Amino acid sequence: MRTLIYEYKQSLRALKEMKAAVEAKPELLEQDLQDKTLINSMISEVEFAIQWMMSGRNPDARRGADRTGAYTLDPKLIKAFVPNKVMEEGRKITADEKWLLGDVLADLTMREKDVFTLVKAEGLTFDYTAELLGLTKSSIQTYLERAERKIKDRKNGSLFLVS
Repeated sequence: MRTLIYEYKQSLRALKEMKAAVEAKPELLEQDLQDKTLINSMISEVEFAIQWMMSGRNPDARRGADRTGAYTLDPKLIKAFVPNKVMEEGRKITADEKWLLGDVLADLTMREKDVFTLVKAEGLTFDYTAELLGLTKSSIQTYLERAERKIKDRKNGSLFLVS
């Protein structure tokens, strides 16, 4: 999946360059306007696909049941939230564990969820995660620290202020 997301991001960059080339022309012909419309549509579709792949759910879905997205979480994440449980390979997640994961991750921003999942669950390096998300390595570290702090505070039951 990481490779696919990377390829889609490369395609998005190429599309944006094509759009800039069309817009850079001093005079736009009818064909140029049609091309620009088509390229804008392609950019929109590729951005939608990237959002879907990164979040694991339909970005346009606004219903509360879908908001938690518990069905999209990797079971390896349970270790991060329930440290004394032993994970057996292929074990099903209980409804309580799904609720717990959804509840804990609900406090994270989308970017913090993405970084936390890629670094902690997928085991990616900061450099590779930064490349995939189009951020700097220090931003990845900051997002991860925020996510871990929020998860720790949530696990301890304490209230916290978002910085």
